[in-house]
Amino acid sequence: MISNRPARRSRASLRTLIGLAAAGLLLAGCGSSIGIHPGSAAVIGADSVSMDRIDSTSTLYCKAYVASQQQQSAQQQTGPVPMGLFRSYVAGSLAKRLLGEQIADQYAVQPASGYQSQVSQLRSALASAPSDQLDAVIDVAAADAYLQNVQVAVGQKLTGNEGQSNSDLKAALQRGQVATQDWLNDHDAFIDPVFALSVDGGKFSRRQDQTSYALSTFAAQGSKDQPDPDYISALPAAQRCG
Repeated sequence: MISNRPARRSRASLRTLIGLAAAGLLLAGCGSSIGIHPGSAAVIGADSVSMDRIDSTSTLYCKAYVASQQQQSAQQQTGPVPMGLFRSYVAGSLAKRLLGEQIADQYAVQPASGYQSQVSQLRSALASAPSDQLDAVIDVAAADAYLQNVQVAVGQKLTGNEGQSNSDLKAALQRGQVATQDWLNDHDAFIDPVFALSVDGGKFSRRQDQTSYALSTFAAQGSKDQPDPDYISALPAAQRCG
């Protein structure tokens, strides 16, 4: 969910930033589409994110998560996470970033300064990480900040108010959100059902696909936003991260 404090500094640890994939977040997004898009994980307007990119980004994000776990004490470690949750989070985040890019192009703006603040924090936290892992984490974990700060920039442009007080930034964000919804009203948006992200009221939310449901107890555990540890440990190694 988009915060009303665009330039707010996060004090989250690297473990928290990387661990968002397991949180079952509501992901602000776009209007629905019932079209068929072979090979695409998400389609926003005329652009798309491929399944291959979701898979490769999820793998890199997982490696960064594992590295962060190794740096924590035993009391702080959260343990393995199902790769399905990582892939869902990555798909929603990259779709959100794609939306922000198109809104930025539409209004010829760059994201407000809050986005670079978020990127700087991630670069500092992952200073020793390989560049491809760092890029993946920034693409995913800073996607919300990217869209939010694009909306701030759009709001500032449309209102002519570039003030930096909390009230000014909040007003700019709200105006940018209206502009985003106006754009979505005229463009299609689709995210593959495999990611269990349903579209309702202009937002992506993690929910069970109503066209299918788990039959076994084991499968039902996997449909939870926070699956039981026994379920995670029973997954094949290729289906869990950590």
